[in-house]
Amino acid sequence: IKIVTLAPEVDGAFEFIKYLKEKGVVASVGHSSATAEQVFKAIELGVSSSTHTYNAQSPIHHRDIGVVGASLVSDIYTEIIVDNIHLSVPAIKLLLKCKSKDKVILISDSMRACGLKDGESELGGQKVIIKNGEARLVDGTLAGSVLKLNVAVKNAVNLLGLSVEDAIDMASKNPAQSLNIYDKKGSIREGKDADFTVLDKDFNVYMTIRSGKIVYKA
Repeated sequence: IKIVTLAPEVDGAFEFIKYLKEKGVVASVGHSSATAEQVFKAIELGVSSSTHTYNAQSPIHHRDIGVVGASLVSDIYTEIIVDNIHLSVPAIKLLLKCKSKDKVILISDSMRACGLKDGESELGGQKVIIKNGEARLVDGTLAGSVLKLNVAVKNAVNLLGLSVEDAIDMASKNPAQSLNIYDKKGSIREGKDADFTVLDKDFNVYMTIRSGKIVYKA
């Protein structure tokens, strides 16, 4: 276990954060309605990441900036789902105005239907409807995503105007640093694990290499 998402307002959360830090596991704030004060306290104790920032987090209010605001003004890593569904482009641009680029992480938050055709799927025993690139529960609630990470990189470049280098860092270098595994992963250097993906000019996956061996080729 490398990372655990938790809600700071839940009883026992602060003790749990201390425990995770002692074990070398990243504590991340998410699925939380915490106040900003509770989040700042959690950060003092060891929380170093924000899970799919904005989504399932208490929003910014002018008297209490909530989980979202605390994530933006602190130095913790912020995950974002750049599928043009979970977050609006202005919301992401606001985050990029607040955060240094080395603290932003592109994630997929994909569930089991990722890569499959539209239709029915399942998440935690709940029926999920996949349609037009969206994964929703029967009541319309977003249920994760079907975003592929190479598409997240493409969207970061095309929708947000980021450089290819910055977008790729957000999908490789930054998460590796957040998880404290950058000594082995996250960049191509002598002595590191030879795990990397080759993309074509349109960001399609051309080749995947794991431990120095080709495991996929288009």
